[in-house]
Formats: sequence, C-alpha cells, structure tokens
Amino acid sequence: MATLDLKENPFRVFTPEDMEAPDVAELFVNPFTDFNKIDGPGHVMLNGPRGCGKSMIFRYLLPDCQCIARKETLAGLPFLAFLISIKNTGPTPSLTEFRRLEDRHASIVLNEHVLTIFVTAKIFSALAKMGLPEDDAAGVEVGKYFSDVFEKRMTTCGGAAPKIEADLSPAGAFSIIANACDSIYDDVVQYAKRFEQSNYRGPLCGYLDFLLPLLHGLKQLSFLPSVPYYLLVDDADYLNLAQTMVLNSWISTRTQMDVSIKISTQLRYKTRTTISRLPIQSPHDFQEINVSDIYTTRYGRYMKRIEKIVDKRLKKAGIEASAQEFFPPDESQEEAIRRIGLRLRDEWTTTGRGHRASDDVVRYARPEFIRSLGGTAKSMSTYSYSGFEQLVHISSGLVRYFLESAARMYDDQRSHATDEPVTSILPGVQNTVCRTAADELMLSEFETLRGEGETERLLEESMTPSLGDVSSEMKRLERLIMALGGVFYCKLVSDDAERRVFSVAVSGRIEPGIASVFNLGVIHGYFHRSSIGNKDGTGRTRLYVLTRRLAPFFKLDPSSFAGYLWVTNDRLRAAMESPEAFVRRVRNDGVGHYFDESQLDLFEDEEADHDEMAP
Repeated sequence: MATLDLKENPFRVFTPEDMEAPDVAELFVNPFTDFNKIDGPGHVMLNGPRGCGKSMIFRYLLPDCQCIARKETLAGLPFLAFLISIKNTGPTPSLTEFRRLEDRHASIVLNEHVLTIFVTAKIFSALAKMGLPEDDAAGVEVGKYFSDVFEKRMTTCGGAAPKIEADLSPAGAFSIIANACDSIYDDVVQYAKRFEQSNYRGPLCGYLDFLLPLLHGLKQLSFLPSVPYYLLVDDADYLNLAQTMVLNSWISTRTQMDVSIKISTQLRYKTRTTISRLPIQSPHDFQEINVSDIYTTRYGRYMKRIEKIVDKRLKKAGIEASAQEFFPPDESQEEAIRRIGLRLRDEWTTTGRGHRASDDVVRYARPEFIRSLGGTAKSMSTYSYSGFEQLVHISSGLVRYFLESAARMYDDQRSHATDEPVTSILPGVQNTVCRTAADELMLSEFETLRGEGETERLLEESMTPSLGDVSSEMKRLERLIMALGGVFYCKLVSDDAERRVFSVAVSGRIEPGIASVFNLGVIHGYFHRSSIGNKDGTGRTRLYVLTRRLAPFFKLDPSSFAGYLWVTNDRLRAAMESPEAFVRRVRNDGVGHYFDESQLDLFEDEEADHDEMAP
C-alpha cells in the first residue's frame, strides 16, 4: 500500500531506502532506455554527483518494486537484486578503523573478508524479509542448503556455523545466517580497532570461496528464481583503497551472466586496479554510465523524464495541471522575446547568419533580450528565470535539484495564498527561488565545503595531483568558476555568431594541477564532463560544461548551449589567480582575444551528438 502523502507538498524529496515499494513504483520514471544495461545482466559502474537519481534507480531494481512494476511474483522476475549500501547508518566497510588494516601485510585478505562478510549479511537479511514460503518442503530444502552449502563454506574458510532446528523456515534460516555474518563482522570491527594487540584468528572469507558458492547454492532452491543475481553496491567510493581493489577483482572474474555487480559512485572511486595490479576496463569488463554527462547532451530526453515525474506527483497530490501549466513562464518576457524573434526573421534575408531564418531566432532572440536589459545589476535582475522548460534546463541533469527547488517554490506560493489551493507557481516565485538557489550554490556552498575541510579529504583519498597547497584547491575552483561565468556572460551579450556557450576545452594536454581543479568541480556538481575531438584531429579531449544551476548567478541563458571555447593552460591559470582582472580584460579585448573560437562547434541536434560525446 502506498504511504506517501504529497498533498502538503507534491515535490517533497524522499530518501529512496525509506520509501515503500508501492510509492517507488508509482512515482518512479523508468530511465533504462537512456541507461542501457542497468537492468540487464552485466557489471555496471553508474557515476554521477549527488542528486542525479542513482540511489532511486537501485531502489527500483529491488524485488519488491520489480514485482509491482512487472506485475509478477518473485518467481517470475528476470533477476534478483540486493542493495549493498556502503554509506549508511551503522557499521559499514567505510569505517575509518578499516583503513588501519591497509598497514598490515595481509591487508588485501583482511579487507576482502570484511567486504565479503558485509555483503553476505546484507543478502541474507534481505532474503529473510522477502516473504518466502514456510511449508515443510521449503524447510527441508533450506535445511539441506544450510548444511551442504553454508556450513561447508564457513568451515572451509576457518569459521564455525551456528546450529539450526530441523524444521526451520527459509526466513528463519536466512536470518540465522545473516546474524552469524553480522557477528563475524562485529568481531572484525573490534579487531580493527585494536589490532596491534593481537593477530586476527577468525575466519577469512572471500568472493570465490565463500560468497559465490553461497549464491550458486541459492539458485538450486525451488522457492527462489534461478535467475541472475545483482549486487547493487551503492556509494562505492566510500570503500577504502584495498576494498576498492577487492571489488574490482570481483568484477574482473566476469561472472556477470550469473552474478552482476552494479556500482554507484559520486565520481570519487579510488582506483580501477585489481588486487593483481591489473586494471579493469570499460567496456571490456564493465559498462560505465555517467548520468549527468548523458543528460548534459540529451536535454530532450531529460526534459521528458522530468515532465513525467512532475505529472505523476501532481496527479498523486490531486492537482489537475500539467507540468507546463503548473510552472508558467513570464508571459510579458516571452512576448518580448517573440517580438525580437520576428524582427530577426524579417532581417534574415539581409543580415542573417544562420542557414535558415529559424536558426537566427533560436540563437539570438533570448540573448538579444538579455542584452537589451543592460549591464547594471538593477536591470539584469528583471530577467525572469521561470517557465517549466527554463527550470528543467537550470536543474542541469539533476532530478533532486529540480524537485528541491520546486518544493521551495510550492511552499513559497502557498505562503502567499494560504486559503486557496495551489494550482500553479507564479513566475515571480519561480524566479526568486532560482536566484536564491544559485546564490547559495556559488556562495554558501563554497563556504560550507571549505569549513568542513572536504577538499583536503577528497584529494587525500583520491591522491589527486594539485597545483600546490591542498587547502587552496577549493579557492582555485571558486575563482575558475567566477572567471568562466563572467566570460560566458561577455560571450552572451556580444555580437559574435554563437553566443550561447557554457563549455570549455583545453588546447593541448591539460596540466595535472588544472585537471585536478576541474575534477573537484565535477565531484561537487559544478561541472559536467564530456569529450570532443582534438583540434588537430588526433583523438579526443575533455570538455567541461559549467552547471546551468549557476545561470541566474551569472545572468546567463540556461535554455541551450550551442558551442564551446578552446582555452590554454596559461589562460586558465590566470583566471584562477585573479578572476575579476581576467574577466575585465576579456570584456575590453573581446572573447576571441583569449579563447580560440575558430573551432566553435554547434550542437544543433542534441540527440545526434550524444552517440559521439557519450562515454
């Protein structure tokens, strides 16, 4: 039974793990047409910043949701998925104490044992809650499984299995196995806290000699489907280095048609190296999916997905309106832009730049309107960031960001008219929330990250090269964003042929220190990362796309980007040293003086470009 009440606010954000299956099935919009292989056999690494929907995808893959979505019983499912959350409450493999095991000569063995026993406990705990049959035949089967598989494997690994009653149900037997694994795990936790006092004397369990045989044995039970098993390892970048190498080794065993490992990361995964010091590679060993990178170039599909999410939530809240109707644009602004478009269409035969009159309308109407507002802060603040399409573009591929902003808009709208039901959000309310959120992202968020020392921790864990003092990395990122945002505004209000620019690519080989600043921005969602062909045609290079969540902060048009700028390492260093001076020089001398525009590329057909640009 669905339990979520959206009448108070249809855009409330819920933690996926805490959502009941009927609610997930009712509100979830299937993204698997965009992300191949997530719901099919095969190892997958699902990457993306916080808020792009990775955990919700994993929640949807769990058996309770799949039974509802597919209208099937457990026996009819095509796969059986188990959630292994690394970052969660309670003791997890991300405990600081387990990093101490890396100093031991047997660190790999100990950390594989930690990861194996943790995963095993999660699997059997989930099995115990699946509502399995409790008849005598099932009891006999599970008793035989316990003695012939679990007990034998545990003994082989140096441990002792607990005793069970002969007539125990599957749920009871699986609970005992889960509890036994939890007990072993607790012993390792205690050892990790004071390992210098003694040697570890407990069992040592691994993937090949313990977990995999247990999973193979489960498939022989008649009350469980003999289908591929999916291990959904959520937030895998919180594993320590040794555990990450262990997990990579599991992937390299190529058991994907039998047991598929699907990993989610926040772009901080520590290494692609296995315990044999050999790398796992995509697509040879696994498929890699970068969620926000795909939606950076697939705005048509992302727009449709958000529209479906909004429509589902409005319907559940009892609001009879479409997404477009609920988030209307500022009509006076849109009418002014339409008039500019008509003028550009009329002038195309004499001064047009595009192949068609419609090209000039799409490229220049909105930038011309923004330029007409002038350069003062007072006049620029009159531009309205409102309308469903603009809100989707501003969310920059992050579903959570759209929902959180929409929830704030709903609360603000309701505060204006407490006695009337909310049937739409005023453009002024939309604009205020968008501008406030952009200010928070550029100002408050940076202060928070610096205060928490997040940068130093990330760089230490990932061993990312830096330009110098680790503590200054976030400052360099902040300055880089300020400089690029200023440059993109100069470009928008210029007379150049293409003005809608949100992206830069580095000419030549990007310096490690500069790459580390961009990568830090990718981790925190300030940049999206894609790729383009090198200027000389010798392969591909990185393209860094500034998040459109900052469009209101820099007075940019979020509705589309059509080009990118080439920039040198020297220019980027200058931008990170003094963004104000850099932008002032660009404004005085012109963007083309500092950025190479000769290779400006156009993304007129976003769908066509995706296949070339996606990883």
